[in-house]
Amino acid sequence: MQPTNIAKESILKLSNALTFHVDGKMYIYHGLSGVITELDQISASVLNMFQQQDTITRQELLSKIKDTIDERAIEQAIDELVQMEILIENDVKGIHSLTPGIPNVEKIPLQTLVFHLINECNLSCTYCYAGGGNYGKPMKLMSIETAEKAIDFLIQQSGDEPRISVVLFGGEPTMNWPLIKRIVEYGRKMSEKVQKTIDFSMTTNGTLLNDERIKFLTENHVGVTVSMDGPKEWQDQFRIFNNGAGSYDIVLKNAKKLIEMRPKKPVAVRVTVNKGFPSVKDLFYHFLDIGFHEVGFAPVSAADEAFVLNSPELWRLLDDFEQLAEDYVQAANNNRYLGFSNLSNILVELHFGINKGYACGAGIGFMAVSPSGELFLCHRFNEQKEYKIGDIYQGINRNFQAELLSSLHVDNKTTCSSCALKHTCSGGCYYEALERMGEITSPNLHYCQWMKKWYKIGLKTYVRIMKENPTFIDRIAGLTSSCHTS
Repeated sequence: MQPTNIAKESILKLSNALTFHVDGKMYIYHGLSGVITELDQISASVLNMFQQQDTITRQELLSKIKDTIDERAIEQAIDELVQMEILIENDVKGIHSLTPGIPNVEKIPLQTLVFHLINECNLSCTYCYAGGGNYGKPMKLMSIETAEKAIDFLIQQSGDEPRISVVLFGGEPTMNWPLIKRIVEYGRKMSEKVQKTIDFSMTTNGTLLNDERIKFLTENHVGVTVSMDGPKEWQDQFRIFNNGAGSYDIVLKNAKKLIEMRPKKPVAVRVTVNKGFPSVKDLFYHFLDIGFHEVGFAPVSAADEAFVLNSPELWRLLDDFEQLAEDYVQAANNNRYLGFSNLSNILVELHFGINKGYACGAGIGFMAVSPSGELFLCHRFNEQKEYKIGDIYQGINRNFQAELLSSLHVDNKTTCSSCALKHTCSGGCYYEALERMGEITSPNLHYCQWMKKWYKIGLKTYVRIMKENPTFIDRIAGLTSSCHTS
């Protein structure tokens, strides 16, 4: 490639990118295009100049490294990096800087609906964002009529989508067991009528499972995620019954039965990580030893200082994740899947590329329905009237939906504009933003540096696996659980 005749005083700056090293070689992840590139020595020297300053002129850049590298080679490397849009010259942005726009709400198909079967729980987890399962309201139980209407609504609003999903949620969904059976039966019947595939999944605390219920869930292909926090001495401090008794023994017994009766249907566990947590690596292998196929970790969402992770604990969590990532690589290179779902999700995103304008599908193709039939942005906003997006009787409030999606779009989060994770993180969870930042439209600034470091761990893991076992990530795309709602 011949160097272009751009004026030497032109100003260069690094686009939305992360650099990282694997086996002594420098790589760059370009967050706008999703491209991961191994850099040659010249390109690495050019990009290293941006570690100390945000912008630099061509002339200044040349003067700093031309003593060791041929000037024409430097110019060519700069031109190639500009062409790839890794470097931006004179603020001229290319095609990859374009974020998917705000969707036309009239044309958005609804694909997933979370059913709050009951606003009540038989546990009183100390850190629960749902206020013990009732979301700060009197106990509500979804009726058969409401559930059937919600299924009809989902099918109607799904448009031409061939596949739809129902998430059975609460409170504790198994406290309304007869309704679970009816939803599955009615959902199958109605989806078959319109030749759609319907998937069912459930998040449960596991306390009310028994042989009959496990058999039904297995025979009807309902995906199950169990919420647990760790060994007995840890779980029983936080996941307690309403009378104060610990839940570990009963959940362990039921979880083992669930895993035993579903040998061909892997079971996942979802772990809430709160202040003072034990070794995540120890927790991870504790759950694998029980028989869970996948383990997913999530820092507690509560803003209560008694539970929320402080900065040192967040970094300790990341150190533990990095240790698990090392184990993951070793397993992958031996053609074995290690079910660390947090990492698997990143690897699949990197592999297939992602460019999104929103942190998640909340309010777009994903909504939650309350026991009374009201629709909310997502399950975490259940019963919060300011985030009510409609109901299953009158439909979706399209004007409010459009306003909400406009305000939540990542292009309206100026602090995200130059971030490498703009099109992947997109500012992070809206509920977390509300809890920690006070506004759902705010990016989760308290997690920014943490997320970048976590993505670097994911990127290093990805490159190492692709070098040793390049077909592995194609395969795990079919192994990771499709829905972990918590």
